[in-house]
Amino acid sequence: MNIAVVEKDWLMEEAARLAALPTFPAAVREYALGLAHFRRSPRFVNKLISHDSRWRVVGYLLYLHAEGGATYGRLLDLCTRRQEVSPRVLKTILALLQFTGFVHVRRCSADRRLKFYAPTERMDAFVRQWLGYGVNALDILEPEMQRARMLREDPDFIGRFLASGGRDYLTSTPPADRMPDFIAFFGSREGAAAATLAVMLADFDRQPAPSRAEIARTFGLSKTQVANVLAAGEAIGYFAPDEAGVPAATPHLRDTFGAWISIELAFYARNMRPAPVCRA
Repeated sequence: MNIAVVEKDWLMEEAARLAALPTFPAAVREYALGLAHFRRSPRFVNKLISHDSRWRVVGYLLYLHAEGGATYGRLLDLCTRRQEVSPRVLKTILALLQFTGFVHVRRCSADRRLKFYAPTERMDAFVRQWLGYGVNALDILEPEMQRARMLREDPDFIGRFLASGGRDYLTSTPPADRMPDFIAFFGSREGAAAATLAVMLADFDRQPAPSRAEIARTFGLSKTQVANVLAAGEAIGYFAPDEAGVPAATPHLRDTFGAWISIELAFYARNMRPAPVCRA
C-alpha cells in the first residue's frame, strides 16, 4: 500500500502559532500602523509598493544583491519564472529606480558589458523602514528575540534576511500567493491598501473611518480612486457602511486582514534570525 507523504507547510503552521498568541491583536495593530506610515512615504515610493508586481521586482533585486549581484538577466529569470512580472514592467521599474536614486549601475570589472544593479543609501533607508514595522510587531509576539535591536545593531542582519527570505520565497509558495483573493484587491489595485489600512486602523480604535478626502490626502491619491476602491471592497464584503454611511470594516475583513498579517509575520520570523554562533 502506497502512503502519500504530505510535506508540512511550515509557513502556515508558524502563522497559526503566532495568531494564537495572546499578544497577536496588539501585533496586528502595530504592523498596520507601521505599514500605514510606510505608505505615507514620498509619492514615488508609495506608487512603487502599491502594486504587488512592482514590489516583487524590488524584492528580487535586493535578494540577488545579497547573494552576489543583481544583473538584468538574473532579474528577468526570477521575474518570469512564475510569470509574475513582464519584461516591460521589469525594465520600467529598473529605470525608475535608477532615475530616483534607489539603485545605481556598476560595470563588472572582468566584463564591462555586464551591469549590476546595486542599492544606494536611499534604498538602504527604504529597506530599514520596510523591515522596521515587521520587527516591531514580532517583538510584541516574541520579545525575547529582540529583532528590533538586531535591525539597529547587527550590520549583517538585513543581508541575512534578504538572502534567507529570498531562498524561501523562491523554493516555496510566496506569502502573498497564499491569499490570492485578498492580494488581488489589497496588493494589486491602486489605492486599495491605503483605504484598507485607514479603515482597519479606525476599527482598531473603535473610531469612524476617515473621509475619502482625508484618505486621499494622506496617501497621495485622488478622491475618485478612494471612492472606487471602497466601492470595490464593499462589493466583495470587506467594507460596509455604518449608520452614518461611513465605510467600516466587516468581520470578513478583520479575519482576512489578521490572517494575512499572520502569514507575513511568520515569513519574517523564520528568516529574521540571529547571526550563527561560530564554534571553535
